This record gives sequence, structure tokens and C-alpha cells, in this order.
Amino acid sequence: MPEKWVSVIIPVYNAVDYLDECLESVVHQTIGIDRIEVVVVNDGSTDGSAELLDSWAVRHPEIRVLHQANSGAPGGPRNRAIDVATGEFLFFADPDDYLGTEAFERMVGAARRDDSDVVLGRIRGVGRSAAAGPFRQNVARGDIYSTKAVWSLTAHKLFRRSLVAEHGLRFAEGVRLAEEQIFIVPAYFAARAISVVADYDCYYLMKREGFAHLTQQGPDPEHFYAGIRKVLQTVVENTEPGPRRNSLLLRWGQVEILGKFGRSFPRWPADQQKAYVRLAAELLEDFIPEEVLAPLSPLDQTRGQLLRRGQLDELIALARFEQSDWADITEMAWLPDNLRFTATLRTRLRATSRPGKLEHHFVLQRVGDGHEVVVPTTDPGGVEPALTFRTVFDVRHLGTEVRRPGAWRMLLRLSYGEQFEDVPVRFPGTKLPAGAAGRRRLRSGLRPMLVWLSRDPESRAELIVTNWRGLAGMVRRKVRNRLSR
Repeated sequence: MPEKWVSVIIPVYNAVDYLDECLESVVHQTIGIDRIEVVVVNDGSTDGSAELLDSWAVRHPEIRVLHQANSGAPGGPRNRAIDVATGEFLFFADPDDYLGTEAFERMVGAARRDDSDVVLGRIRGVGRSAAAGPFRQNVARGDIYSTKAVWSLTAHKLFRRSLVAEHGLRFAEGVRLAEEQIFIVPAYFAARAISVVADYDCYYLMKREGFAHLTQQGPDPEHFYAGIRKVLQTVVENTEPGPRRNSLLLRWGQVEILGKFGRSFPRWPADQQKAYVRLAAELLEDFIPEEVLAPLSPLDQTRGQLLRRGQLDELIALARFEQSDWADITEMAWLPDNLRFTATLRTRLRATSRPGKLEHHFVLQRVGDGHEVVVPTTDPGGVEPALTFRTVFDVRHLGTEVRRPGAWRMLLRLSYGEQFEDVPVRFPGTKLPAGAAGRRRLRSGLRPMLVWLSRDPESRAELIVTNWRGLAGMVRRKVRNRLSR
């Protein structure tokens, strides 16, 4: 057995404010610093990180510092450290993060117990998100499927060094985002077993103010998607067509492809938008069948359909819609019979043509118990954009549940196959549309009912249904409340 259990590899560029916390967490591991070697590669830092690292190396001979000119990304420094590491296992850390005190005791213990080549230790996001799916339970001798490992593709894991050497695994160099994936995904496939330590926070992924996290920066689309293409080729080469392969491909379809066209997409430069659409569409065509995206939300599936068609304007509109997540009632009027009203909703979602599988309905959802009644919608016609909606409410025909006294929230439901999303309907501004608030009488059996449109404190539209007895009770309560003030 090698003298050192773990080689901790840390690429460093201008992280002087956080290095002490990171290195302290390594030095104080419960397995003892004598079983650890630390290989730190200073990637041309200019903020005093180099001097601080050298001072740590003087105090702790287990810390080895390599200095080099700036390479622009962490992949090169990690590869250089791999070449000189001697530990039984490799662990990759970043200089602005830190480890739980028992991290190596638990991860090395799992690797030896399970004869695993890769161990995922639970990652705790602090001020930023971290993958949760793979860490719902401990896993012994799992694989890429049972561990859901593809949903955690950051480098912060334990790898058996013999696996890395045997397969010549290396990180992408000069790439500023997702450079880990061409190392990690082949490792997942090559591993004899993968273990998961889910009952302990092994690694703390930190958000640091003023520290330039690469994950928060927009990568060059050509380099980024060239790397993703290599990873997808690895997935396809190591799997057979079918549900198991699709369960893996979903991760890239959702995160690296559709995920790039979210709320920030409209703010990107036009040439970058066009490049992302073109390259993402090519990846969808080459690797991601439509059935892969079936578990996703209606808006994500619509986004995939728009991408396949190269419809840039519609993708921008969809992203803007997600910035608001609402639909406004722009027109509302009771019909002459005083039993029905029409409502027209306008959203920020604009499209020259509605994607074929996207359907929409109005939903009345009772406040309190959540009981729902679905109301079909119609196209408004005329010059309105395709995703403006109109419906006619006839309270008499919506069933006895709606005619029971109570408040009903109004929603616009967008559905795509079996998936759906609800968008709140609201009355914008300070006044309701003309005629909206007027009370209308209808008869439910022998009991007269009173119906009107209102809004809650957040301006969401509600349909209020009550009877004369209920209305009298409301008046009495309001009078008592005023008298008690």
C-alpha cells in the first residue's frame, strides 16, 4: 500500500484570501496529515498566493508547491499535479472551498470497503447550488446508473490513482468551464464500482464575494460545445440505445443544452446567441432524441422544439417569459346574460407560431383545499401573438364544486404531453379591467349565488363565489372588525 493514502490536488490562481481555510481543512483531516500529500499548482498568481503557499510548504513538508505561468484554466494545473502525485487516491479541491474534517476517513473507508475506484462524497453548497440527486442515500458498489453520478460532474471527488493512470485520464486544458467532464465521465464508465457517501458533508462548495467563479462566466460556445460533444460521444460509445442511455443523456440535454437558454439568454450579444443556438441544435440532432426530454417541463420541451428549428426569436421570448412567470388579464367583460364572462390573457411569451405540442387551459383552483376545475381556452384571433389566450367562463356549467361558496384562484396551465406548468393570472396596475369587479347573480338550484372577480394582496386574480347568507356573514365580519378598531 502506498505510504500516502490521498494526494490532494489544488490549482490556485489569485485565491490568497481563502487559501488558509482550504489548507487548514486538509491539514486537520482525521486520517492525519502524515497520510496525505498536497500538490498545489500556483497558476501564475499575482495577489500573494505564491508567497502564502511557500510559507505553508515550509511549515508542512507534506505540501508540495509547483509554480508556473498562468494557463488560463484549472485543467492544466490539475494535469501537472496528476503527473507527480503518489497517493493511493487522488482528490481534487479548489482553493476557495474546504473539506469536512472526516471527509477522507469516510471516502477512503468507502473505497476500500467496496473496492470502488470512484467515491462521491456529499457536497454542500454555501451560497451557491450543489448537486443533490446523487446524495440522497449511501451507495456501496454502485455504477453510473444506480448512483445518478452524471448529475454531479464537478471534480471534487475521490479517484483511485491506478484507474487514472491505466486509462490516461486528463482534464481539458485551456477550457474555462466543464473541463472536468472529459476526465470524470470516462472515469465513471471505467470504474469497477462507484460509492456514494451521503451521510456526511465531505466538501463545502463556497460562493465568495469578489472571487471570479468560472461556473458563473459564459464560456466560448465553440470550445464549450466541442468539449460537450466529446463527452456525449463517450456516453454513446459506452451504452446501448434505450432507456438506460436516455437516463444519462437527459442530464446533458437539460443542463448543458437547454439550460443555456434560460433567463440570462436575452442579455447575451447577438452573435453569441446565434452561435449557441446553432451548436446546441446540432448536439440535439446528433445525440438527444425527443423522447430523452420527455420528463422535462412543458417550457423545457418547448425550448427543445424551438432549438431544433433554430427559432432564435422564439427562444428569446421564452426566456423573457420565464423572467416574469405571470399572465395578465388585459380584457374582461360580463356577457349580457350576466351568467358568463370572457377573459383575455396576455403573457410575455411571444411566438410567431405555437409549438405543436404545447397546449393551454385556464384552471380554477380553490383556495384552501386545492380542488381544480379546468376550463378550455380559445385562440383570440386577429393580430394578437400566438401565445395570447382567451376563454369564456360560464359558472353555471363548471360543476357544483365551483358554485359552492369560496375563492378560486385563476391559473394559466401550459401542458406538453403529460407534463404541465401553472402560471399565475393577475390583474396588473391599480384598477381591475372595466366590468371585472361588478357582482353578478346566478341561481344554483334554488339558491341564488353571487359571483365577482377580485384579486389577492399579490394582485393574483380570484373568482369569488358566495350566497346571500355568506355575503351577509362577510358584511357582519367587516362591521365587527371596524367597530373593534
